[in-house]
Order: sequence, then C-alpha cells, then structure tokens
Amino acid sequence: MSQLWQEKGLNANLIAKIQPVIEENIEGGQGNQVYTVDSGQAPVTALLADGDFVTESQYSTPFEASNPEARLPNLMGALQSGQANAAFYSFFALNGDPTGAGQIAANILSGVSEATGLSDTVTKVRMGLQEQMMALKDRSNFTKVNSQQIYTSSSSVRISATLVFQAWSDARKEVEDQVENLQAWASATELSAQSLIVSGLQDGFSQAMFPSVIPPLVQLQYGGKTYKPMVIESVSTPIVAPMNNNGDRIALLVPVVLLSRTAWDAKNIRELRQ
Repeated sequence: MSQLWQEKGLNANLIAKIQPVIEENIEGGQGNQVYTVDSGQAPVTALLADGDFVTESQYSTPFEASNPEARLPNLMGALQSGQANAAFYSFFALNGDPTGAGQIAANILSGVSEATGLSDTVTKVRMGLQEQMMALKDRSNFTKVNSQQIYTSSSSVRISATLVFQAWSDARKEVEDQVENLQAWASATELSAQSLIVSGLQDGFSQAMFPSVIPPLVQLQYGGKTYKPMVIESVSTPIVAPMNNNGDRIALLVPVVLLSRTAWDAKNIRELRQ
C-alpha cells in the first residue's frame, strides 16, 4: 500500500507504518536491548487523519503538610477569617449582658488580676493579643516554599492517532487484512485454554506457570521518526462502513492508542529521528 500511495505522488513521510519488533541483545544487560523489525510480518501502512504524542510526568507538593494549617486547621481558619477576633471580643465584652458568660469570665479575670496586683499587666497582654489576632485577619500561611512541586514519576509515552484505510483496487488486501493484523497485534498472541495441572503434566510446570503469549512489541514510523518499542493499548474499528459486494470494507477510520513499553527520558526523545 505504501508503494502504491507513493506512486500516486504522496510523500513517504505522510505514510504511517506499524510493524512488530523483536527484542534482541538481551545478554547485553538491562538498557542495552535492541529492537529489530520482525521481517516475517508485513507492516500495516495507513494515512494519519490526526495524531498526538503525549508525555506526562507526575509531581506532588509534600511541603503542604509542613505548615501550621495542616496541624491546626480550625484555629488557622478562624484567625484568617476573623472569627477568632469576633469570639475574643465577645468573650471579653465589658458592656454586655451582666448575666452572660462573657461578663462572668471578665469579672473573674478582673478579680484575679486585682487580687494579684497584675491588673495592668493582664490588660496589656489582652490588648496585645487582640492586636496580633487582628493583624492575622486575611493573611495566609500558603507560600512559594510550601507549594513547591517535587517530581515523583513519569508515565509511558502515549500516542493517540486515527489511521485512514482506503481501498484502491483490492478491499480485502488493502483494508481488511491490514486492520486484522492491527487487531491481532493488540491482542494476546496466544491464551492457554488448559488448566495449570494439565499444562504442567504436558509441558512441565515451569512452562505451565506462564502458558500464554503476550501481544508483540511494535514500532511506529511516521514523519521521519521511529517510535519503539511500543505496545498497542487499543484499536477501535467500525463494523459499519462502506463495503463491496463481498462484505469487505472499502474505507475506514481506525483510532488507535500506543504506549511506550517503559517511561521515556530526554535521551529517548532525541533518538526518535535516528
């Protein structure tokens, strides 16, 4: 298909190619693996109606809990909103109801201060406390320091794209077979239908512990860049579409989502054009 499109005059960079890859050089150790194209399987080629390349990192703000508001939220909220000031004035009101709790408390405090000779000191302390509480109204302990973001992790790179399949002469080969290959690569290569005991008796218990074969790794080539190794997370294929008399669909828009096998760093991004 890609050769036919190029014969029609389409730039090769506008053709998306998805193909399984094989992991090699495992003996070289972690990080030294190479991924070569599986030449035994034909690539899926299509146009892209749209596509997004998403890199995402997670950050947290662990210093949020280091401020007093995390430990004394009610007190800090009362001071900031001014409720503490109102309660303070109500408690020490001297002109209120003589039978009220505030007056009683004020009388007790006044009597104690006079008996101990600390009347002036108590008054100064009270006035100073009132001024400090008033100064805290409409203030916050949220700062640039305790709101600093700390890197925690990165997600796998996500590629969301819409593949365009269209038949020129053979709908079975140009559309149906290609979509079928894409769906097969998004599915497990083989799922065992036998129990652990039966598989263990036939193949040995080391093989029976992992009897199924996972989906293959793939690579996506588009616009002069190669994204690998990737896994196909989802393929959404319309079952209602224009068809020929054999039931083969002749034109399809197929949304796909691919994920990188691991999280990527800056080196992986720079190697896309290699």
